[in-house]
Amino acid sequence: MDRGWSPQCKVVIKACIINLIKTIWYRRNQSRFQDKLIHWKTAINMIIAKVSLSGNNTNKTAARDMLEFTIMKACKVNIKPPKALIIKEVIWPRPLHSWIKINTDGASTKNPIKASIVGIFRNSEGIFLGCFAQFLGSENALFAELTAAMIAIEIAYSKGYRNICLESDSQLVIQAFNCNHVAPWTLRIRWQNCLCRIKDMRFYVLHIYKEGNVCADGLANYGLRLSYVDMFWSDTIPEFIRGEYIKNRLGMPNFKFISF
Repeated sequence: MDRGWSPQCKVVIKACIINLIKTIWYRRNQSRFQDKLIHWKTAINMIIAKVSLSGNNTNKTAARDMLEFTIMKACKVNIKPPKALIIKEVIWPRPLHSWIKINTDGASTKNPIKASIVGIFRNSEGIFLGCFAQFLGSENALFAELTAAMIAIEIAYSKGYRNICLESDSQLVIQAFNCNHVAPWTLRIRWQNCLCRIKDMRFYVLHIYKEGNVCADGLANYGLRLSYVDMFWSDTIPEFIRGEYIKNRLGMPNFKFISF
């Protein structure tokens, strides 16, 4: 039964089982065909030696668990502790003076397949200007992320915003603005129109960690619960993201844990 063994301990247990069976078979054949009797203590030492070789050569890490410690020490395996995590502060940065920042996000689920898109508009003081959310139906993550960016630009253009910073936690969105081939063919025409609009703007796009994009992320989860394809627009901050919005405006960090 798998009790949640660590990766290194799984390697050791599998090696024990394989080498136990192999050694029993080898001992039987030596006795039957070579008339050689291998002492049981010698057989155990053979198993431990091979298991130790497997356990010490793996790059997998162990957990802080006394049972695992006992198993691996019995097999003469050196315990490889997990690497420490780096704690990184992530702060939502305000845009430059007279600029508008739009944080976009796209959410998708696999079972059932459905997607939503959102965008949040804020000025250089971090003041909320409006947000949108839309349920897309059965679409993938790339389609959702790019559609969210395009709609955000279309709305900004229609409102007369010309100094725009678009911020997304999707690296694919960042790549798409540098390489047109990233956009799927189903979005190609709309994507080209979007690129034409930003030529009339002072525009740049930035990547932000998900921990800095929590307002858009919370709104995207709300978008998945919408049952219609019409766009939801609000001029007031939704209550379910108000707490994160206040934290963003006050410059309070969220924390990202990075393993190295």
